[in-house]
Amino acid sequence: MQLNFINIVFSFAAIFTGIFGLLVNFVEPYLPVSITRTYRYGKYSDNTYQPIVAKAEVPKRWFKHFYVLAAPASSYILYLVIDKYMWNGNVPKSVMWVLNMGLGTNRQSLVSAENTFIAILVFTPHCWKRFYETHYVNIFSDKMMNISHYLIGLYHYVGTLMCVIGESEGFIEGSESHLSWRRVTYSKLICALVIVLASYTQLRANYILSNLRKDKNGKVTSTEHKIPYGGLFEYVSGALQITEITIYVCMSIILWQSSSFHCVTIWVLVNQISTAALTHKWYLKTFKNYPKSRKILLPYLF
Repeated sequence: MQLNFINIVFSFAAIFTGIFGLLVNFVEPYLPVSITRTYRYGKYSDNTYQPIVAKAEVPKRWFKHFYVLAAPASSYILYLVIDKYMWNGNVPKSVMWVLNMGLGTNRQSLVSAENTFIAILVFTPHCWKRFYETHYVNIFSDKMMNISHYLIGLYHYVGTLMCVIGESEGFIEGSESHLSWRRVTYSKLICALVIVLASYTQLRANYILSNLRKDKNGKVTSTEHKIPYGGLFEYVSGALQITEITIYVCMSIILWQSSSFHCVTIWVLVNQISTAALTHKWYLKTFKNYPKSRKILLPYLF
């Protein structure tokens, strides 16, 4: 199998998300309810009833499932990387088969052992942090989302982890791997540090949002949305989205030689920018006293 299905799916996801995102943001009044209700979810969901679309919806709280999958899976990939690069172990044939099926049998060894190690070393804690957030920090309402959002979310983490190792030394049949810390550059270490800081900032933003639904004693009193203050929310509406974008852009820099991971980053960029734009638009429409100085994603700029 020579086709890179991972790249194909991420590319199509980015294209369709981008197109429908532009349509919903700029010409929504002219769109059928089936499209707007399918695309929108969460705080900016379309509550107009559409019987066919309604049957294809699942609770938004199912976001938790993404990280029930991603956290242990990333830990397993981290173990494989450590076993291969530090203990000279063998990559299981089943893993090689999965990588060949997803990324194609003509995969090439493009990413060094050091960069692969750094990437999965910082991405694994991020996945576990997201597991913690969705299970113990986030307070989900009864809002629904289209099952397509659910399926692409599950696919996202499977595809992302495959792209981290899919073109790395030692994970292609016949390729050799050699881990040398002398080859690690300051730019890659800086990106790793930025990822850690962005993930922590994202955690703080989620705490801010969850506290809006609690009283002074920490008891959940409401699932309604309110205006968030503090942290990045003082500057942008898309605090969660800008941190997510930062994480994946830095991952792309660490895995710069990869021909596949950049498709993941492009998909994240398109998806998160569209989400941030809808979020900002919803805040302005819902709250008349919403701070006018806040931007969508980039403080003072956009």
